Amino acid sequence: MVLFPLSAVHKRYVKAETAVGIGFNGVLSVVFGLPFYSVASIPLWGSQGMALDLVPTVFMITLVQTIIITLITRKRVQAGTVAPLPEPRAAYSALKLLPQNVLARAFALALAVSLILVPLSVGAMAALGVDGITFAPFISFKVVYGVAVGMLSAPLSLLAALSDKTVTVAPA
Repeated sequence: MVLFPLSAVHKRYVKAETAVGIGFNGVLSVVFGLPFYSVASIPLWGSQGMALDLVPTVFMITLVQTIIITLITRKRVQAGTVAPLPEPRAAYSALKLLPQNVLARAFALALAVSLILVPLSVGAMAALGVDGITFAPFISFKVVYGVAVGMLSAPLSLLAALSDKTVTVAPA
């Protein structure tokens, strides 16, 4: 069973836009990690710990990415440079849960991704015995993590934007 049956054109669009998004997320992750530059060892727990840092990282990356992806994709669909999905929202039942409003959608997706990924990630680090790391490995982790967040959330944002009911195609 294919969860999201897509045409070859839509597959290319989702892959290309996800790639752009994950590049942006990698850069954004470095920016979010720079305040830790002077910290000798970043602990897992505490007010300056990795566990707490993952909350705004995941939330903001997903929020910003969803807003940008949705607005750009809607504009492209309206301009006719990319076609909407043929069956808006019908074949994509999981997308029905996301609001049509851009900010509400971004907030809902950011909250959902954060509530799923942060506990799983912190639990994995705790299970692996990570109690603290220095700045260089921390930044490397943040970049890889930001890319992974984008790889998971960007396709959802793109598919939702391509299936929006509110988007109309410009006349030819």
